[in-house]
Amino acid sequence: GVAFLLAYRLITTQEIHLVSPVAHRRQPSIVQQIGQGFTTVRSSSLLRWISLSAVSFAVLFYALAFPFAGAVSEQFGDEESIAAFLGTFQGLATGAAVLASLFLANRLYARFGFMTVILVYPIIYLVGFSIVTVSASFTVLVVFRFTQMFWLAGVFEGALQATFNVVPPDKREQSRTFIAGVANQLGISLAGVMLLFSQQALQTRDIYLIGFVAALLTIYFIWQARRAYGPAVVAALRAGHAQVFYSDEQPFGGFQQDAVAVTAAIAGIHSQDVTERRIAADILGNLSLPETTNAMVEALDDPDASVRAAILKAIGRSEATPTLLEVAARLQDEDPEVRLQAVIALRQLAPYPRGLKAGLAPLLDDPDPAVRSHVAATLLSLGPDERAETMLREMTAGQGDEGIGARISALEALAYWGSEQAFALAAAGLKDPSPAVRRTSATIMARIDSEACLIPLTYALGDEDAVVREGVATALGHIGRPAVDMVVAALGNAKMEDGALLALQRLPARRAAPTVRNYADRQIATALHYHALWLGCRAWMMQLAKPAEAGEDDERVAGQKWILLADSLRGQAQRHAVRALNAMAVLGNTTAVTLAIEDLDSKDAGQRANAMETLDAVGEAKIVRPLLPLWETAEGGPAQTAGNDWLVNTLADDDAWIRACAAYAAAGLADQVISTRLAEMAQNDPDALVRECAMAWRALPGNVLPQSDGDAEMETVNTLSTVEQVLFLRRVRLFTDLPPDDLRQIASVAEELTFDDGAAMARQGEPGDMLFIIVAGEILVTAVDDAGHQVDLGRRQAGEYVGEMAIISDEVRMATLTATGPVRTLSISQKQFREILRLRPEVALAVMAGLSQRLREQFQDGLTVAE
Repeated sequence: GVAFLLAYRLITTQEIHLVSPVAHRRQPSIVQQIGQGFTTVRSSSLLRWISLSAVSFAVLFYALAFPFAGAVSEQFGDEESIAAFLGTFQGLATGAAVLASLFLANRLYARFGFMTVILVYPIIYLVGFSIVTVSASFTVLVVFRFTQMFWLAGVFEGALQATFNVVPPDKREQSRTFIAGVANQLGISLAGVMLLFSQQALQTRDIYLIGFVAALLTIYFIWQARRAYGPAVVAALRAGHAQVFYSDEQPFGGFQQDAVAVTAAIAGIHSQDVTERRIAADILGNLSLPETTNAMVEALDDPDASVRAAILKAIGRSEATPTLLEVAARLQDEDPEVRLQAVIALRQLAPYPRGLKAGLAPLLDDPDPAVRSHVAATLLSLGPDERAETMLREMTAGQGDEGIGARISALEALAYWGSEQAFALAAAGLKDPSPAVRRTSATIMARIDSEACLIPLTYALGDEDAVVREGVATALGHIGRPAVDMVVAALGNAKMEDGALLALQRLPARRAAPTVRNYADRQIATALHYHALWLGCRAWMMQLAKPAEAGEDDERVAGQKWILLADSLRGQAQRHAVRALNAMAVLGNTTAVTLAIEDLDSKDAGQRANAMETLDAVGEAKIVRPLLPLWETAEGGPAQTAGNDWLVNTLADDDAWIRACAAYAAAGLADQVISTRLAEMAQNDPDALVRECAMAWRALPGNVLPQSDGDAEMETVNTLSTVEQVLFLRRVRLFTDLPPDDLRQIASVAEELTFDDGAAMARQGEPGDMLFIIVAGEILVTAVDDAGHQVDLGRRQAGEYVGEMAIISDEVRMATLTATGPVRTLSISQKQFREILRLRPEVALAVMAGLSQRLREQFQDGLTVAE
């Protein structure tokens, strides 16, 4: 009953971590894992010897267990006496093993090392079989069996499993599978053959002799494994596998510290390799042993500043108070990171913090902002300090020329001050123009006052930047249950709902399940509404395509305006569906649902299908199944009539962007109902873009869609509307994979610029702070080579872009851009373009693809010249 309650508590409060649908689909079979494990074992000297010992250990176990069982039967005779003895014996052996694992095992590991402890186990067998071969009395056999079981369960098993930590994490389970599934089973099979044969031809004494020989072999195998273990630990140190050196995952807060591993870590801090010294310092800080503290103090004079900083960080974490003077000496270090870590370590170590004031106050003039901010926060934590407070106020407000990094450092330091004034300064950071600062501000507010921060952090769930929303959700997740009610209420705010869903996935929100489920139902209804509109739009487009000549592109026949409307409707449907699925993740398996949602956007149809299958399997059928058709291919879904009821409903939609796209597409239709509706929208719609699109745009001279390469020259009006800009951006390779909603945001920051024939749009050697997307005209790209000759590098046409290399590399222009004839561009500044790259990975991939293509063209041109 207790076990049931504990298990139920686990599954209702902990996330069940599942791999993504694709990863799950590609998991190797057990046979493949054994094969991979064999490859891993074969390549490791340590694992080869452990595999051989696994075979002999199985033989040893049964060589004792079988005769012991026979001796018990002979000694007691009747079943009740046998059961009573075995129950008592097993209970005493298990109890002794539990006590050993709690109070003895870790001391033995730290004093002698894992491999020495493992070596004792076959020695116990060797001694025991030696004695019982000479005198097999029942008492001797019981003592032998008790000692073997006590050491096996109390000491040996923990040490043996810990040795696998030296295996790289991605190969660890494979090696375990091979040793347990092949080597150990082989030993069990050999033991079975031996016992079957013993019933026919062997005496009990013969089995003891076999055990004696097996013990000798096992001692040899473990001795060789012990020799291979040291180099394996050193390799793990160099690879940064900290779990070899310490573990916080033992029951009852226990630990595992291997004597060999500790020795290797101490030696690593004096290595010739800088990286190894840094890793060793980090490991030593988690061991908290006198010998490791002494090693860190001796290494504080390391010539590499990063190693000194790592050692100071480790000393602070280990709370090694005796090192206080050595740490204080590093306040004068030439490297700012070392000084910073010295300040932090002193704050952690000083038994009487007020004694720090005199030593820290001069560092308020330190040239490094991180050092100054942490010194100021430390001084303020000890009492009022007007100068330190003024400094932190100025730094968090960005007064000075040190930039974002200084503001983040100042905010991080506020957590150590922890006062009401510190909270106010952190809260002000939520309005900072930098997303990184706003995210840091949210984290610090939650650390300073987890109650007062609830209201501002809840509002911050509506931040326009996804990175900030993620940080705010994480901060609220750390607050826990007190944040649930406010975050649930935020689901009713359209601006905050996405951030609220992120936060709820990190909160214990089961008691809010009815509210979350109602929210999911509303999102499902809205998603299905837009899906129905999309199906109607698709049928309308197919009707428009019927008169087309065979082979003509459907996109040209239906018109880009209708495709934009269809994509916007489908994107809106899927957006609401994803919110419903994210709400389901709050109620169930968050990890599996989140991974499956990510795979729904994959271009691979098989991956999408697998994601939908996963959602159907782990989610609530009431939520999942109505939404699955939304991710079917364009050919999927029920047939629709080609009437215009869907269009009338779309023109009246609550979303302004949907209304604008519908009005823009429908403005040229000869339909009285539609025309009347458009006239009303042009007069009365509250959104300016909708009013503009509702006008009869075809009656305006020269107002046509941008053409792609090979089409006629684009005629233009003075300005492009947002819808026209989106239509154009969809045909630019850089933005092809972005949905209309993202393109709309890019269009909102793009600026239209025009250039006369011969105008220099940018000059070689000037700072590059603008990306040009060519709407109409042609740009000549030239550069002056080392000999002073002007070289033509190419021409860029409408639909192409130039200038991205300079704003990515933050270097000067590599070429001059000259307008050939009138040129019209959509231009995006460096700051805005970098923000686009940060928030939209698809654009970053497109930029890389474009750069790769240009490099490939230059390489091929070079080959042609060489030939």
